[in-house]
Amino acid sequence: MKRVTTPLLRHWQYFLVPLLTLFFPAMGQDARLQSYIEDGLRNNQGLKQQRFILERNLFALKEARTFFYPEVNFSTSYLDSRGGRKISIPIGDLLNPVYSSLNELTNSSAFPKVDNVSQTFNPRNYYDAKFRTSLPLYNAEITYNTKIRKEQIHLQQAEIDVYRRELVKEIKVAYFACQQSDEAVRILESAVSLARENLRFNQALVKNDKAIRTVISRSENELIGLEARLGNARNDAVNAKAYFNFLLNKPLDNALEIAQASELVSFTDSAAEGRREELLKLESLSKINALSGQLARAGALPKLSTFIDLGSQGDFVNFNKDTRYYLFGVTLDWRVFANNRTQYKVKQAEMEQKATGEQISQVEQQLQLQNKTAANTLQSAIQTYQAAKSQTTLSQQYYSDQQKLYREGQSLYIELLDAQNRLIADQLQQSISYLNVQTRSAELERARASYLFSN
Repeated sequence: MKRVTTPLLRHWQYFLVPLLTLFFPAMGQDARLQSYIEDGLRNNQGLKQQRFILERNLFALKEARTFFYPEVNFSTSYLDSRGGRKISIPIGDLLNPVYSSLNELTNSSAFPKVDNVSQTFNPRNYYDAKFRTSLPLYNAEITYNTKIRKEQIHLQQAEIDVYRRELVKEIKVAYFACQQSDEAVRILESAVSLARENLRFNQALVKNDKAIRTVISRSENELIGLEARLGNARNDAVNAKAYFNFLLNKPLDNALEIAQASELVSFTDSAAEGRREELLKLESLSKINALSGQLARAGALPKLSTFIDLGSQGDFVNFNKDTRYYLFGVTLDWRVFANNRTQYKVKQAEMEQKATGEQISQVEQQLQLQNKTAANTLQSAIQTYQAAKSQTTLSQQYYSDQQKLYREGQSLYIELLDAQNRLIADQLQQSISYLNVQTRSAELERARASYLFSN
């Protein structure tokens, strides 16, 4: 039988590259991934929403501070009425007898008769326009409201940090998923090429009466199955890249630079454990509850303020020195009785603060459990990956041996197919195991809050 050049040697790099790269760290991978993380932190829509909420809270703090300053308001009113209640003023009855006596004494009519007056209570053709300047002299509620607004900013900042850490983890996991999907495509593309070479080799054997036609049918079926799996793998790769672009807030079909998967020097997370932002959120919430209790107590304190009005009032359109006026005053507002309303509000704030304290204790335990679970899961993933890597190496050697035996006519084609399928399955499993290691590593980093943000 004529010796045919083995297709395994022709496609050796497709099987060796995934294995050899495991022992050499990719120098550019971290920089490329870090660049995508920074893009996501800048452009992610969910993070932008959280930042808008933070800006809203900043404006709310500025608004609260304005209550310490004077406030100037302009108000005006115009009144005109007809009818209604009246008051009778007997001017004529009082003055007419006197005027008559004066006319008789002076022998003249210089003093005419006067009619009685009927004056309505409602003003007629009357206006009042004024500028009122008011200033709080003492109001404890304004002070505590301002402190609450300030603490709400800290709460929202912690919320943003929580979202950022979760986003970093999601971007890393999505990036590793893109790596794994590309690796699966490369493995299956290599398998399809090998299947085509095997089909051509078997066709040559049948043509030279060295094998029966069954091997051709089996080769064709194997090729069809691998091509179908390759099509599915390519679709999975497209979907993985679309989701990755979604996290970056870029067009879903945007081109990406995804490095080939390569093992890091060490999977151990040596970074120092950081303070979880979830606890910072709860601590800020506890402070807000404490301030709310103080705000409730402040409602029972007196409120002292002053004001001055500068205006004009009189008949409509008239404006002169007689219509102009100023009014200065000091006001004291003190709630004397409200049926224990203040005490009830204080109790509500105290209960909320106690509930938040219990929640902090519970979350601390949950985070400790999450940290320990993530570390153990990562160790298990590393062991699984190392086992898969060893299995792939054995499958590679077994396939090479079966390929050699089949070329020499010392084994059946079904044994070669079995070795090939086992090799493909082990390579895919190794790729998935490596993705699992990277994913668990990102989860441990998230649990420890060890990722350092640039700003």
